[in-house]
Amino acid sequence: MARPFSTVLIWLVVAISLSLPSTLLLSLDNLGRVVPDLTRGAQLSVMLRSEADLATAKRVEQRVGAWPEVSRVSLILREQALMEFAEQTGLSSVLMSLENNPLPHTLLVAPQPDMSETEVIALMGRLNQLVVVERVIQDTRWMARLQEILLAGWRWVTALGGAMALGAVLALITTLHLAIDARKEEIEVVSVMGGSAAFIRRPFLYTGLYFGAGGGVLASLCLWVFSAWLVQPVDALFALYDMASPFRGPGALYSFCLPAAGAGLGWLAALIALRRHFSLLEIR
Repeated sequence: MARPFSTVLIWLVVAISLSLPSTLLLSLDNLGRVVPDLTRGAQLSVMLRSEADLATAKRVEQRVGAWPEVSRVSLILREQALMEFAEQTGLSSVLMSLENNPLPHTLLVAPQPDMSETEVIALMGRLNQLVVVERVIQDTRWMARLQEILLAGWRWVTALGGAMALGAVLALITTLHLAIDARKEEIEVVSVMGGSAAFIRRPFLYTGLYFGAGGGVLASLCLWVFSAWLVQPVDALFALYDMASPFRGPGALYSFCLPAAGAGLGWLAALIALRRHFSLLEIR
């Protein structure tokens, strides 16, 4: 309290070390809530045989639509598919010169939202058993890519958080070294007068705890400010896609864990600093 400027600087070092990985962790946590909604939007493309006519395609559409594991079914006619393909590729003149349409009738089948991956695979097998079905395609590679991106993000946050925590510990160790050096003679006098190692160690442990917990509280405040600053554009972005915003603030979990993590780092830094100095002073 006698040196508020130095104390605030130490708090800022700890706060930056904790708030940066916490911000990335909160972002990944919110992004992970979107993945189930994206999974529900997946659908199966059921390509019928080339010899299947329109009447057969409609009968298959009605039959598949009556299955309990199917949410909805839509039929894409081969003529419609050819026109869309021509517009997307710019090969209208080439495709229109073909004598026969090479594209088949296609059914877009949406599974029930609460179906697991195993149940979707079973549905694909049931669709493949239909006589007029040539092939069933499930485009899940983008979901696999998203899952791998999230996994890489979690590992990146873990590595970054460990490095930042180590930096905070080193900074606190340096600060506590200076505090211990400033009271070196006082420590020697207390030791000669019979003061125990625990008695000598206690004020410095409290100092490390104080520095770490204060930095954790400041990191929690920074995270709340960042969340309040970010929530409006995120809500607007999801509103443009007609989706409910999954963004959530830090909540009580982050508000409790950050000061606790800071206090733990401060306590650990104090123990490391004291162990070195006690070995030099031969205090046990």
